[in-house]
Parts: sequence; structure tokens; C-alpha cells
Amino acid sequence: MDPNEFDMHFDGMPETKGIQRTFCKTCKTCPSISIHENLDKVILGGREEGFTVWEKGHFKDMVEDIKAGMFDKFINDGNI
Repeated sequence: MDPNEFDMHFDGMPETKGIQRTFCKTCKTCPSISIHENLDKVILGGREEGFTVWEKGHFKDMVEDIKAGMFDKFINDGNI
């Protein structure tokens, strides 16, 4: 994916119906998310790491698993 595709993911659409957020407060090379109500794809990643495009349904499944604690043991044991 071209980095501009992330930057332009929902260009021209109402910004109030979407989120583009970078998970770092100190630089612009950290992972980001781009999600919009009117688009079927969710983009995760960053310019340095690369991008992954998810179908909204798959992204929703992952979020539900995270909320349910599926990955907690990997985070809470000090490895992350």
C-alpha cells in the first residue's frame, strides 16, 4: 500500500464519521488506524512498519477478542 493511500483513506468524506489516529505522541512513524463508517476497509499500520488492510467484519472480530481478554496473558506477563 502506498502511504498516500492511508493519508487519503477517507479523503472527501465527513471526518466526523471516521477516525485516523496514530498511537504515539512523539513522532509520525508509529502505528496508526484509519476507520470510517462509510468504508468497508480498516487500515492498520504505519509507514515504517507497513500497512494491513482489514475487512470491517474481521476487524470487529479482533476487537471483540481483545475486549474478551484473549491476548491479556501475552500483555500482562511482562513481555509487552
